Amino acid sequence: MNLNISDLAPLPDDVFVIDPVIHAFNLSRENIASRFGEQLYGMSYGLHANFSPPHATIEKEIYLTDMPIDVLIDTIFLETQTDLAATHTLTLHSWFKDGFCSRAKTERALEIAPQRVLAYLGVDPTEELEAVIADLESQHAAAPSAVGLKLYPHQVDPYRRWRADDEKVLRLIEHALSLGIKTTGIHKALPNGSVPLESYRIEDMEIAADAFPQMNFEIIHSGMAFVEETAFAISRFPNVYANLETTTALLYAAPGRFADILAQFLFWGGPEKIIYSSGCTVVHPQHLLSLFWDMTFDDAVMKRSGVGQLTPEIKRAILGQNYARMLGLNLEELRGGFAGDVYERRRGDEGLAAPWSSWRASGNGQPAS
Repeated sequence: MNLNISDLAPLPDDVFVIDPVIHAFNLSRENIASRFGEQLYGMSYGLHANFSPPHATIEKEIYLTDMPIDVLIDTIFLETQTDLAATHTLTLHSWFKDGFCSRAKTERALEIAPQRVLAYLGVDPTEELEAVIADLESQHAAAPSAVGLKLYPHQVDPYRRWRADDEKVLRLIEHALSLGIKTTGIHKALPNGSVPLESYRIEDMEIAADAFPQMNFEIIHSGMAFVEETAFAISRFPNVYANLETTTALLYAAPGRFADILAQFLFWGGPEKIIYSSGCTVVHPQHLLSLFWDMTFDDAVMKRSGVGQLTPEIKRAILGQNYARMLGLNLEELRGGFAGDVYERRRGDEGLAAPWSSWRASGNGQPAS
C-alpha cells in the first residue's frame, strides 16, 4: 500500500484520543544485553519499517538510538491528535541493560507534561517477591500518580517464566492495588524473538482477573495472536480489556486482517472492551488515527463475523472513552486542563508537525548512558 499523508483526513476536533502505550526505546547498540536483545534490536526496526507508510518511516540511523523522552512527548502531542498518553517503564533487563525504557524516562515524562502523561511502573516477577515489592514501592514513591503496572511474561539467559495465576504474582497484584494502581498491562501475543510461545498465551490472566475484580487487566498486543482466546476473555471478564498496541499498525500493513480481528473482538466483547494504542515508537500514530476514523467493514466482514458497521460512536469509545471509563477519568475535566497549554497552542498555531520531525530535529537521539 502506498499511502501519502495528503490522502488522510484528520479526526474531528472533538474526538478525545488516549494512547495508553508509548515508550522511548533505548535502541543504542551499547544497551544490548544478550543475543535476545540483539534479536529484538533488529525486530523493532523491522516492525517499524515494514508496518509504516513511507512518509511515516524514520531513518534507521535515527531509530536505532536512545530516544530522549522529551522527543517522544513532542512526537505524541505536536505531531498527532493524541490528547493523553501513558508511558511505560519496561523491564526487559535480560534483553537490554536498562530494560528497554528506563524508569528515569517515565519519571521525566511526568515532569515534562504532568497534565497529559500517565505512568505505568515496570517490575520483573521472575525475581524474589520481596525484591519485586521493594522495586515497585521505590518506583511508586518517585511516581505516586502512576495508574498502571506493566509486566513482561518471562526473562531470558536462562529462560524463566511466570504466570499471572502464580501465588507470587497474585500477591504482587494485590500490593499494586494497595498502592492505588488501577490497571495491569501484560505483554502477550507478540513474542520478543526466538523464545517459547507459551508465555505469550493469555489464559493465565483469567484467574488473576477473577481474583481481583477491582484491578483492570489489559492484554497488550491483543490480536497479534490468540484472537479467539482474547475475544472470549474480554467477553467473560468485566475487568479484562483488549489493548491494540502494535496491532493497530495492521491498519496500514494488513487492513483486512485488522478488520477481522476487530470484528471478532466486537462480536464477543462489544465495543466497550477494546482500547486503542499505537505503541509509538514502533510506528507513528497519526496515520493510524486517520485510517481508523475512516475505517468501515465491508459486507463480507460483517456477514462472516456477525457484526454491524463501525459507527463514530464505536470509534470514539475505542479511541479514548473506554480507557477513561476503565480508570475513572473525566474527559471534560481533562480537556479543560489542557486548554491553552503549549501543545494545544502550537497545534493550533502551526498545525500538526510532520511525522518524526521532532526526533530528526533533536540530533538523532542520545548515546546510551
